[in-house]
Amino acid sequence: MRLRPGARVAIVGAGPSGLVAAKQALDAGFDVTVFEASDDLGGQWYTTAAHSGVWPAMHTNTSRAMTAFSDFDAPADYPLHPAAEQIHAYLRAYADHFGVTDRIRLRTPVSRLSPAWEVDGERFDGVIVASGRFRKPRIPPGLHAFDGDVIHAFDYPGAEPYRDRRPLVYGNGISGLEIASDLAAVTAVVSAFRKPRYVIQKVVDGVSSDWQWYTAFGALERRLLSREALSRKLRDRVLRVAGNPAAFGAPEPHGDIFTAGLSLCQDYLAQVADRSIVCRPAIAAINGRAVTFIDGSTATVDAIVCATGYDVDIPYLDGAVWAVLGPDLALYQRTLHPDLPGFGVIGQFLAQGPYLPLLELQARWIVATWAGEVSPPDEAHMRATIAEPRPPLDAHNALATTLADELGVAPDLLTRPELTDALLFGPLLPPRYRLDGPGALPDAAERFAAQLAASPRAPVEPADIDALRGFGLAQAADILSRSALV
Repeated sequence: MRLRPGARVAIVGAGPSGLVAAKQALDAGFDVTVFEASDDLGGQWYTTAAHSGVWPAMHTNTSRAMTAFSDFDAPADYPLHPAAEQIHAYLRAYADHFGVTDRIRLRTPVSRLSPAWEVDGERFDGVIVASGRFRKPRIPPGLHAFDGDVIHAFDYPGAEPYRDRRPLVYGNGISGLEIASDLAAVTAVVSAFRKPRYVIQKVVDGVSSDWQWYTAFGALERRLLSREALSRKLRDRVLRVAGNPAAFGAPEPHGDIFTAGLSLCQDYLAQVADRSIVCRPAIAAINGRAVTFIDGSTATVDAIVCATGYDVDIPYLDGAVWAVLGPDLALYQRTLHPDLPGFGVIGQFLAQGPYLPLLELQARWIVATWAGEVSPPDEAHMRATIAEPRPPLDAHNALATTLADELGVAPDLLTRPELTDALLFGPLLPPRYRLDGPGALPDAAERFAAQLAASPRAPVEPADIDALRGFGLAQAADILSRSALV
């Protein structure tokens, strides 16, 4: 659906999703209003707000360059993994720089978003849902019998209140491992979970995980290799780089890495090895403060921190919109629906890897279709894709590549031979999406190269260069082979 010039666009939420959506919509000449329930922008990164699940002193698990947008670099003096407060400052600077701040209505919660489009009775031509995926903590059933403190990771206050107490962290996603690791610095921790996962470190040999594991080549492998071949290759690489959790004393994960899953934490496995973290399987029963696990083992603990995920929570959506989307948000590429013209969604997915570049690609795509800069997707294709099963967790490189293709900003791998290697095997730095296509910027190549030079990269394996020929990229392989001989 194309909107008229100057159309009124409503954006619900002034976190990263809402801010980048507002910036793109303003660039397109739309009249933008951002509705924000809180008294400040930033979403989860407004760390002192009641709605934030970010605990004090938390640092990002994604790198400085990848926790930023394509046309506004993170400050060069930020650490490799910035503190939460620094991300909040970055978002404030971004909103100020691009004129978004003045478009935000603070302390204005939305009660109802209905078709046509109306936000609490106020009419708009288009609307973007950008109110965040991590709003409604999920507590597993059966914990009511526990006679100590039970909180969700969303409310984790930091490690100090647990000093000299015995906590149990339930769940082994990133938050679960990070909290267990944080607690292990002050007390012994029980880390319980339903199934063992492989664990990669946040930094290896100076290389951030999002520079090493989420590359364009990796996205090609996900598209073109069989599930079995990809599982074997990923598992072999994880074992080579991060080691087998069983070697540290953690349970052995399933041999299929997709069945097992992958988590991230710098020190977790080392702490398991030194016994400051003890692993246990799923909880079977609770009696007072005694917890029995499904293997029959027991532990007496003083508190349980549930790192057990979040439910979808968009309470302001009208029933007519839910009737189209369904409870699991059936959207084309997590973003659009053919039966909801003038409606877009940003950030309502679970991802491995950085979020901000994905949010920006969604925002640019929505606005570009409304502004007529790109053609809307074919309706029949949209419906067929929506009907297909969707992964519960999107790998950053897979979703980023898909969104870049939809927007038409996937970089040309051949026109800049000096960047071919980095574009394929380096990190998916946000300026790559400003090299070609709608919204291309003249300084994008220079900024991409500068960000690339700011941190080390993992070495490229010769076999991966050879594999490019089988992926239909023989010319790119030739460029890389020639450069290797120079």
